[in-house]
Amino acid sequence: MAEQVDKAKKVSFKETLNLPKTEFPLRANAVVNDPIMIKRWEKENVFKKSFEYNAGKEKYILHDGPPYANGHIHLGTAYNKILKDIIAKSQRMMGKHVPVTPGWDCHGLPIELKVTKDTPGLEPKELKERCRAYAQHWVNVQRHEFKELGVLMDWDDPYLTMAPEYEASIIRAFGEFVDQGYIERKNKTVPWCSSCKTVLATAEIEYYDRKDPSIYVLFALEQQAIDIVLPTLKGKVVYALIWTTTPWTLPLNRAVLLKPKSTYAILKINDRYIAVGKELVAKIVHMLKIENKVIAEFISDDLVMQQAQAYHPFVDELTVPLILDHGVALDEGTAFVHCAPGCGPQDYDIGVQHKLEIFSPVGPSGYYQEGIFPAELEGMSIVDAAGWVITKLKEKNALLHKSSIVHSYPHCWRCRNGLIFRATKQWFCDLSKNNLKENALKAINGITMLPKKSKNRLLATVEGRLEWCLSRQRVWGIPITAVLCMQCDYTYINKELIKKVAQEIAKKGIEYWDIVDVKQLLPKNFTCPDCQSAEFKKEVDILDVWFDSGVSHYAVLAKKTSLGFPATIYQEGKDQHRGWFQSSLFTSMVLHGKAPMEIILTHGYTVDKDGRKMSKSLGNVVAPQDMIKKMGTDGLRLWAASVDYGGDLLVSDVVVDNVIQVGRKIRNTCRFLLSNLYDFNIKKDALPLDQLLPIDQYALQQLFEVQQSIRAFYEEYNLSAVFHELADYCTVSLSSFYLDIVKDRLYVEKSDGELRRSTQTACWYILDTLTRLMAPVMSFTAESVSDHYQQDKWDSIHLQDFAVLENIWQLLAQKIDALAIRWDLLKSIRSAVLKSIEVLREKGIIKHSLEARVTLYFDTKKEMLGILPAFFGDLKTAGQTAESFFKEFFIISQCTIQQSDDDLQKSELEGVFVSVQKAQGNKCLRCWHWNVMEYEDELCNRCQGVLS
Repeated sequence: MAEQVDKAKKVSFKETLNLPKTEFPLRANAVVNDPIMIKRWEKENVFKKSFEYNAGKEKYILHDGPPYANGHIHLGTAYNKILKDIIAKSQRMMGKHVPVTPGWDCHGLPIELKVTKDTPGLEPKELKERCRAYAQHWVNVQRHEFKELGVLMDWDDPYLTMAPEYEASIIRAFGEFVDQGYIERKNKTVPWCSSCKTVLATAEIEYYDRKDPSIYVLFALEQQAIDIVLPTLKGKVVYALIWTTTPWTLPLNRAVLLKPKSTYAILKINDRYIAVGKELVAKIVHMLKIENKVIAEFISDDLVMQQAQAYHPFVDELTVPLILDHGVALDEGTAFVHCAPGCGPQDYDIGVQHKLEIFSPVGPSGYYQEGIFPAELEGMSIVDAAGWVITKLKEKNALLHKSSIVHSYPHCWRCRNGLIFRATKQWFCDLSKNNLKENALKAINGITMLPKKSKNRLLATVEGRLEWCLSRQRVWGIPITAVLCMQCDYTYINKELIKKVAQEIAKKGIEYWDIVDVKQLLPKNFTCPDCQSAEFKKEVDILDVWFDSGVSHYAVLAKKTSLGFPATIYQEGKDQHRGWFQSSLFTSMVLHGKAPMEIILTHGYTVDKDGRKMSKSLGNVVAPQDMIKKMGTDGLRLWAASVDYGGDLLVSDVVVDNVIQVGRKIRNTCRFLLSNLYDFNIKKDALPLDQLLPIDQYALQQLFEVQQSIRAFYEEYNLSAVFHELADYCTVSLSSFYLDIVKDRLYVEKSDGELRRSTQTACWYILDTLTRLMAPVMSFTAESVSDHYQQDKWDSIHLQDFAVLENIWQLLAQKIDALAIRWDLLKSIRSAVLKSIEVLREKGIIKHSLEARVTLYFDTKKEMLGILPAFFGDLKTAGQTAESFFKEFFIISQCTIQQSDDDLQKSELEGVFVSVQKAQGNKCLRCWHWNVMEYEDELCNRCQGVLS
């Protein structure tokens, strides 16, 4: 032993080994290296080249829904863009032409409010110019941030909704709506944000719980009708009891509603006779804590037939009609409903139907205006009016009961303040015109929805709409190009006017609307056809910004020859079912007669470990830059692929750490492959595939199957499956199996010998295929890896296709099923033998499997083992013995196969008998295998042969 140690000191065989070599770094150092890669892509024009790559082949159009040009990107925005990029890159690498034009939504309230706050008092034209500059600043910032994520799009030629030509396209699209009769301007009660001072579309309303007063108010009923319907109460004053949570609307009351064909009861309460729905008596009595004293009943229709009126509780001399309406509920309130057509959408419809006054003297800031009754309310905010009304009701002895209620209430999605409803002149798209809504619903059924369950959400949001309020009372946006009579409010609008304005806006932007003289917009000597006035003004309302982005298919896809209509896919967050998806669908049905997309992919919101949606108010927002510092850009991209977009997108320490580990394993696997290919040229050194050793052929079989699976996952948009397949392949199939088995051959065998070249050939195919498969996700890593193994690399990995493995398929096609069965058996044998080896390790007899000698017997009469002789024959053809194969397969030093089970034990696998002992001889100083040495310097026969 001492002599062996002395020789080891004298002789070193390290230089004779094919030890791994690579300049590919162990760690990515993304903070330093990724920006360098971005600059390289810019220099090599990869962004533009990706737009043109595969031109002339099948097109795949991913239409980028425009993010808002206001502030830095957040994690949700980053996820959205990364997901699009993964999809685009994978489709491109499958041989398609995938030109992606990024876009930005540039008009709208948040930008206007920010600019107005910073520089108050600007005239409309100057305000628009300032908003334009503000939006352009954030477009530039976000473009840089998206590029930092490794997203390949045509960043030098994006579409901006504030670009003059795009603005003109919006107006032209609106002109088509006008020409086809979809647009009408009418007085209607609409949801209104008094903070933002604008109407909101249904898609812009969110519901939150809010505490409001809950009051029960008495409306005295006209005596004449009571005397007829309730003769037993002749001469008695009877009150209808109404319930409301919005006291400020009571001055605007113009009717009281009852349920048709329903029974109402008269309760005697403190010597007053009060009518309520019979089915609600018990609930009201319990609330008031009074005795149940029903003294009479009547049918609602009988009272209404008498043209009964009710006296307003505090507006003197105002009586309002009683009206039957099926919308009155019998399970809440009192079954009498206060109706104010000027401040409620359902009330408005009832008001129109029954020719009630649409009374709404409420200004845009939520203050009562001139014309309100009582007049003392003029100038008071509706918030303060709640207290005033309650006090007035008490003075008039018309307040029966008051409490508070927490209920779901509509809020503005921008400022999060509660909404009001007020009647104003607004512009609407009639969704019933030409069966627009029905046609849109039919179109949805023809769209592939991912995930499938999202179809129901989109159908529900479309089904629930009757019309689309297109007007907004702001400045920074597309003007509604109409002219109004200053005397009678007649509206002059037609396609010719709109076309004329669009031509000028295409040159000068929307600022043109501020500077053009109204007379230039009208025919010469034009007078109002209704009142003959010659005084006109331009409409000051702007279009809903959802219309801006919604017509991007018309302004971009249909006009840009490098793109195409319809798009293959629209991909956004689930909130866009009521936003961009919907506005795009409606506008496309009008402008093109069909949906603008073939596929809609919807993803969830980013949430923290407790499942809470990330928001600044909760303080749980994670910036993408912070995640990049922790896990690298590819780590962030890998996280984006790992989460199931069908649900919400979880961000937690556990999730992040898992993704980091997977990313590290994939990177290290690539590094191992690279380090063993430093002296290998695929064009000169590769062996023909049919001459590879069986285990190398099996590795290629696995590679082929993995590639087929991952490509299918990309095609199915199942990116989380891509993540798991890459992780499992690198961890299980490669690191724990194939590469662990063949690394001895790579290190020890003759550097240019067929044994090593066989494995290197397989490793090159594995590395090339793996690099391409992971490129859509781990874009920076893949580019760097390809730099190290692609000799004479001609272009970015992102301008290459997935690997073509047809030759591997041709090699394996005839026997792939048989090979699968064969290798499943061999793995089972390996597992059984390794467990037997582990017994000796646990006993301390050996420390490593290389110290083991294994003796085997296979009972080939067993059906399962009957395939082994054929395998042994294939090994012989390949120049391998069964013993040498199993020696390598088990990573042991010595292996013998007996013809009987003498002195062997049954393994856990039926028909396989095994004996494990400590290997004979000594450890070779070069390869560390144990053998009975016949040569000096303690070398085994194999190493001696390699060195001779």
